[in-house]
This record gives sequence, structure tokens and C-alpha cells, in this order.
Amino acid sequence: MTTGSCLCGAVLYTASGAAMREMQVIVPLDGISADMPYAEQYTAWHLVNAPRIGTLVTLTTIDDVKF
Repeated sequence: MTTGSCLCGAVLYTASGAAMREMQVIVPLDGISADMPYAEQYTAWHLVNAPRIGTLVTLTTIDDVKF
């Protein structure tokens, strides 16, 4: 699970890096933020649509994460 306060960099690149290493990535969208709404929207879109990583990323909410 990846959360953070600098969505544009920390979450985007950490989640992408994990997916590129064939890990299943879960990103709770309500646990991340950015300075601008567009940055949040783009990052969410990128994580699920980018080649190679999109199939390994799941967007969810913190309440839906179960261990």
C-alpha cells in the first residue's frame, strides 16, 4: 500500500517502481494529496493507464484496504 503527501513525485514514482518490479500495488486515493487537483487526477490516471504498470495497480480507498 502506498500513501503520501507529495502525490506528484513520491506516490507516483514509488508505485510505478514497485509495479515495474512486478509487485501488485494498491493505492488508496483518499490517503494521498497534491498542491493542485489536476496533479491528483493525472497521477491516478497514469497509474492505471500506463503501459506495463496499469495492470498491476489498483486504486481504492483506505476503508477498503484489508490485511
